This record gives sequence, structure tokens and C-alpha cells, in this order.
Amino acid sequence: MKKLIILLSIAISAASCQHVYYAPNTANIPMLTEKGETKINALYSAGGDSEFGGGELQVAHALSDKFGLMLNFLAGGNSEDVESSGSSTSQIESGNGSYVEAAAGYLKPLDPGRKWVFEAFGGIGFGGVKNEYEHNDFSKVGTTKIFLQPSLSYKSAYFEIGFAPKLSMVNLNVKEESISTDNEDARLDMTTIKEKPNFVVFEPALLLRAGGKGLKMHFGLSFSNYNAYDYLLSSAITEGVTGSIGISVNIKPKKNQLTL
Repeated sequence: MKKLIILLSIAISAASCQHVYYAPNTANIPMLTEKGETKINALYSAGGDSEFGGGELQVAHALSDKFGLMLNFLAGGNSEDVESSGSSTSQIESGNGSYVEAAAGYLKPLDPGRKWVFEAFGGIGFGGVKNEYEHNDFSKVGTTKIFLQPSLSYKSAYFEIGFAPKLSMVNLNVKEESISTDNEDARLDMTTIKEKPNFVVFEPALLLRAGGKGLKMHFGLSFSNYNAYDYLLSSAITEGVTGSIGISVNIKPKKNQLTL
């Protein structure tokens, strides 16, 4: 049985027998094409390999026709009543955490109609997660991430599709832990993180948006190539895919108001 938390960098927490400490947050592909344009996304996110749930808020703004800023936030948590190993009793295992990142980027419409858009954002993020295991054990793991996110998108009044081959450098830091000798899985997780706290992951992302001119439904998938840990454990402590659904609001600069 699994149980988890996402953070996004993002860090996560999971099952009674396995715990996940990193997952990709939803890539923000704003598709900005003109000075003063703003994109706001409010999303529900969930893990594919794990079963976390969390909420995300993303904001991007074009400072000019060529440069933009973005700010992304995620918070999540989960709890599960699990059976203790070697015992018929059960207890609640839980995890909760949050993650925030900021980035600056270059914007470039590729055609006169501004339907094809190239963007390249680079940024940094910080987060942390607290996991509570069986035997009342716990750990606190911090996340720092530096990333580069180019993207190519198609944007029309009622439909948007974007692809981003994101590259991230992640640092996991065990800030605090209290793990008994009986909890071998959690102890191995901590050893894995301490022996290789830094790793680089390829995190391609795909999103679709459809709806009105100013308000659209959002559907996204963000993947993470987490082979960095295979030499020791396993990919078990990292999440491979994050799915998201929500709404995307586009505020145009000329009218400075939402047009539905």
C-alpha cells in the first residue's frame, strides 16, 4: 500500500514500505506573446507512480515583448492508516510539504500571427517535506532545484498546446531524522539521499488548454527521468510523472481585463 506527498521541486512522501522524496512539479508554460500579458494557472496535481495530491498556483508576466517572469507554488499532503510491520496493529503515516520557485525568461513569437511561441525560462526553487513513518519515526528533507526550461507552443484564441524539455539539477538535504533500526526501508532512503544528494534529471512536460479567449481548462503531464538513484536503490524514492488539471486565466494588456 502506498502513501505519499508531493513537493514540488518537489519532494514527496509515500507508502508504509516505500517513501518518495522528489517529484516534478507541473511545468509552467505561459505562452506569453506581448508586453503586459499575464497568465495565471490554478491546478490540482497528482502523482502517477505514487498517489499524492496537491494544489498548485502559477503566475507568469511579460515585462516586455521579449522578457518575462514567473512564480510557481505547490503544497500537498496525505495520510494513510497502515498496518505496522510484524504487528496486527495499525497507525497513521503522513507527509506534508511545500515548494516555491521563481524564474526569468526569454519570449519569442515565431510567426507574424503570434501563434507559434518559443520561450526559455531559467530559475531556482526551494521546498521541504516532513514524512512520518511507522514506529513514530520521521524525517525532514529539504529540496533545492535549479532548472532550465525551453518550450515550443502553439497558441490560438480557444486552444493551446505546449511542450517543454525541462532540465533540472536537484539537491536533497536531510535536515532531521529519527528512524529506528527496525525501519530498514526508511534508513536506506536516508543513506541513499546522503550518499548522492545532487542529481540531474530530464523532465519533459506536455500541456493542453482549451476554452474561451481568457479562461481555459488546463491538462498537463510532467515527467522525470529519475535514474540518478538506480545504482543504489532504485527509482523508488523519486516520482516519475505528475498529472495536473485546473483552469488557466489569460489577462491581456490592452484592455487590462479578462475577456471570456
